[in-house]
Amino acid sequence: MGQKCAILWGFVGFVVLLFGILTPTVFNIILHQEMRKMLPLVEGTATYKLWRDVPVPMQMQLWVFDVVNAEEVMEHGVKPYVIEKGPYSYRLRKKKENITFHANSTVTFRQHSWYYFDREMSVGDENDTFTTINNILLGAAYMTRFEYPIIKEMTKLLLEILGGNLYEKYTVRDIIWGYEDPLLKIIKDDILGALNLSYTLDDHFGFFYKWNGSDDGQFTVFTGAEDLTRLSKVDTYNGLNDAPFWSTPYARMLNGTDGTFFPPFLDKQKPLFFYSPEACRTLHMDFDRENIVKDIGTYRYTFPTSLLESGTVNPDNVGFCTPNAHFCMPSGLLNVSGCRDASSAIMSYPHFLGGDPEVINGVSGLHPDPMHHASFLDLEPTSGVPMEVAIRLQIGVYVSNFSKIRQLEHTTSYFHPIFWFNESTLITDGLASQLRTELVEVVQAVSVLHYVLPCVGAVLVVISVVYTLYRRKRQRKLRNQSLENTGQPKPESDSREDDPLLVT
Repeated sequence: MGQKCAILWGFVGFVVLLFGILTPTVFNIILHQEMRKMLPLVEGTATYKLWRDVPVPMQMQLWVFDVVNAEEVMEHGVKPYVIEKGPYSYRLRKKKENITFHANSTVTFRQHSWYYFDREMSVGDENDTFTTINNILLGAAYMTRFEYPIIKEMTKLLLEILGGNLYEKYTVRDIIWGYEDPLLKIIKDDILGALNLSYTLDDHFGFFYKWNGSDDGQFTVFTGAEDLTRLSKVDTYNGLNDAPFWSTPYARMLNGTDGTFFPPFLDKQKPLFFYSPEACRTLHMDFDRENIVKDIGTYRYTFPTSLLESGTVNPDNVGFCTPNAHFCMPSGLLNVSGCRDASSAIMSYPHFLGGDPEVINGVSGLHPDPMHHASFLDLEPTSGVPMEVAIRLQIGVYVSNFSKIRQLEHTTSYFHPIFWFNESTLITDGLASQLRTELVEVVQAVSVLHYVLPCVGAVLVVISVVYTLYRRKRQRKLRNQSLENTGQPKPESDSREDDPLLVT
């Protein structure tokens, strides 16, 4: 290898070194440009079709709590003992309809949901029965707790005659999707009808009544066309820019996305916010750990303990105390009665996971376990695409003898779980393969080149310099040997000879 060749390899090495250093910067510029083409929620993008009609299979599993000592609880006020029964599984389909785009880069839509019972994935039929709280009786007592004494007495008399027992048997289908309640029907037909009152009362009750085949409200979200950091972020919900059920600006805020997609280029230090119609509030998740889903690296996010801390513990949550700060729930609970048609529903994590010990110990048979009961969200960090999701929540009620109604006179105060559900999804093999090929492997390749190319370039430069110095030293040695053989004195050191580029 001659001197010119060495210089050429040194130059090539320098170029490779520089290219390796600049590769991530150039690639990030190109990647951001491609994301701006692919991700916005506008017709024609790769994301729009996935957003409009979610192509991945979704499921909802239900577990109900069957009270095995109902008689003892009602007659002697002992602690309820529950046995978990489930899962009762449903295939879930979601599709966005009534889609309208606006000039300010937002889009309005309603998301409809359909639930199809999956007998093969369930422990039994929807007609399986279990014993749980009589929610109509408890709801009537709850609704009248702050009313005038005469209203309380009328409610007490009505429930004495028609209210039934505190615990009754229901089918899974009835308690979830709704049934015609005898007490509500009498109030609607015989009382309100006889008095010709215009008040509208539905004589059906179910915690997910009218959910199947309906939508969860009208969302207006940003498309991300102008700013990808606002992709899928909620602008308004049902025409409002806050959640009016709560009492402080922090509690009322509509922050984050609608939960379908999240902005790209995730930052581990920043929480993910999304608005949940089920919880009637903004929820957030914190980064938990790096994970792998179908050979794709993900960031896993989970709900922090602070999310459902009592307002007496976490001042940020005072606004979720209903009806005011003097009625804060213990930690681990969220009173959603204000947005659930005055029902007495209490939302929590399954088995009161992370709740106040007094809440967990108020009912026997509960076994909170983060492995089975904690929610999580796995996102591909570059695109923000959901890879695997499991949102696990529990519906319960608060039981107390505050109303002095016969059916409640022996009860102590406790929080009673009725059922919990897990709404989950996992990206399909096809979509995972496409994401891996078109994005993940490219990002990984660039990451490898970022380290490999500078190393290769540096090695070439070092080899070129070392070879040049070696060649110079060898030529000097040969020259000196030649002078010695001819008897001529050695020349003085010349600064020009120290420059390897001048050696021929």
